[in-house]
Order: sequence, then structure tokens, then C-alpha cells
Amino acid sequence: MTSYPVPPRSDQRRVLGHPVPRIEDRPLVTGRGLFAGDVAFTHQLHMRVVRAAVAHGRIVDIDASAALRLPGVVAVWTSADIPDIPAIDFRDASRAADEIKPYRQPVLARGRVRYVGDPVAAVFSDDPYVAEDAADLVAAEIEPLPVLLSASDPPGEFDDGRSTAPLTVRHSFGDIGAAFAAAHTVIELDLSIGRHSGVPLETRGAIGFYDAAHDVLELHGAAKVPHRNKDTLVRMLGLTPAQIQLHEGHTGGGFGVRGELYPEDVLVLVAARRFGRPVKWIEDRRENLIATNHSRQQRHRIRAAVDRDGGCGIGNGGNSGG
Repeated sequence: MTSYPVPPRSDQRRVLGHPVPRIEDRPLVTGRGLFAGDVAFTHQLHMRVVRAAVAHGRIVDIDASAALRLPGVVAVWTSADIPDIPAIDFRDASRAADEIKPYRQPVLARGRVRYVGDPVAAVFSDDPYVAEDAADLVAAEIEPLPVLLSASDPPGEFDDGRSTAPLTVRHSFGDIGAAFAAAHTVIELDLSIGRHSGVPLETRGAIGFYDAAHDVLELHGAAKVPHRNKDTLVRMLGLTPAQIQLHEGHTGGGFGVRGELYPEDVLVLVAARRFGRPVKWIEDRRENLIATNHSRQQRHRIRAAVDRDGGCGIGNGGNSGG
């Protein structure tokens, strides 16, 4: 059995209970921070995303002909251009029940859009302003479908024959009925949490770079969980762990919304490898407000059984989220 040296108590006392010197401040206060917007490669392409303007609808047609005629536009992608790229895995794929796997988000919308801001196409250009102009020229014809506006509304339709309520989870421990029958007091609460999101000072950004000499993809940009995102990208793109590297610089605020893998992160990598050129995407503030992940609206109906001493509470109830 291998044994590892234990630091003497004097060394522990130098750390425990004492402030640890900060090493991250100097580049920030001297104006030498490196954020996603500061990352640039020669011969890079710029990506803009065409987003759904309706909350729920069936995609009838996406016409990119006008955008493709704009000088400087290299390509316009829809889901048909990346059929081999699977939907984005959940944060912890090992816990994803089979029932909810069909609810994963595709990198570009397939068949339907399901929220305002859902990516339906990606535009690639030599110039960021041309890319933005070209994105405005992509005409997405979407047939509106019924929408859910509240977590308390009856379930709707996520896809043909598939309810928006994918799964009901029930857990119980002990004899709940007996606990409530013997309770000194029963407290009932109906709690609601509104839909909300983080709004960091720095919007999201992602830069994909393909090192063809070593067959390695690099993703530059902020991510709260880079190791987990790397594992997801390895599965999605069919790579080995040695074939992908994530590089995180400074971050202008996270607030939880940077803890996921987004469609844009995948798109810049796939495009960098396909075009043989670096691909950069920086989110504008409007995109941030409609396309960055939101915390779902929640409603919790709670009953708590409390004993005479005010402890040993046992609760039951339900919750819904949209």
C-alpha cells in the first residue's frame, strides 16, 4: 500500500484559518485580463446565430439564399448540415433517465423550435459585421404552435405524441400516513419561484480552433465546469479525451448560467474542424437575455408534519416546473 506524507501541523496552520494570497488580481487591475472577446486567431471566421422569434412552432422552411449572396459569407448551416451531431447531453448523463433523453436540445433546431431564441441556423463569415447582416437575411418560416406560459398550466405537446411533462418522480421514506396522523401540527405551504436567469457583465463567447497537425480541437471561452463539458464533447463528437482541450481565461461573471454546454460551443468546434479555420462567436446582450439558460419556473406544494417539540418534520407534497 502506498503511503503519502502528511504535512506537519505547523504547515497546516499556515493555511487553515488564514487568508490565501490571491494570484488572479494583478492582470485584471492592470488591464491585462484575457476574456473570450480578447481571444483571436489569424484567418478566423465569425459566427452569428439565427434564432427563433416564437416560443413554440414547427419549422416550415429556412431560406438562406439571400444571406449566401452577401460577399464574405462562407456558409449558412441548418440542422440538415450537421445531421451526425447528436443532441446535447444533460449535465450528468449517468442520471438521465431514458424517458427524458428525447427532450435533449439539438445543436440547431430540428422540426420544431421550443423557446424564443432557439438556434435555427448559423452563419459563418470573414467579418463579424457581415455575419450579423447575413443572419438578418436568413428567412425562417415557422408555423406557430400552442405555448405554455406557466408551470401551473396543463401539460402541452413537446413533440408529436410527446407530452411536455416527460417524467413524474415519486420518493417516500417511512410511514408517512402514520406520521401525519400523530403530528402535533401540520403546516401546508404553496410556494412559487418565478423564472429567472443570471445576467453577467461579460456575455458568453466561444472560439473553436482545430490543430490539424495533431488532430486536436481547442475550445476557448468561459465554462464553470470545463472537465464535465469536455467529457460531454468527447461523447458527442466521437473523440478521445486527448483530441479536445478546453481553455478558460478570465470570466466577467458566471451566476450559474455558464455551468452548461451550449449549442454555440459545439458549433464553433464542428465548424473549425470542417472549415479548417478558427471560428469565433461572441454573444450580444439581446442574445444573452433570450438564449442563455433560465432557471425554470417552479411551484411547490408542501405539507410538513411537526412534533410537539417543533422538530422531526416529515413532509409530503409535489412540485411542478416549466
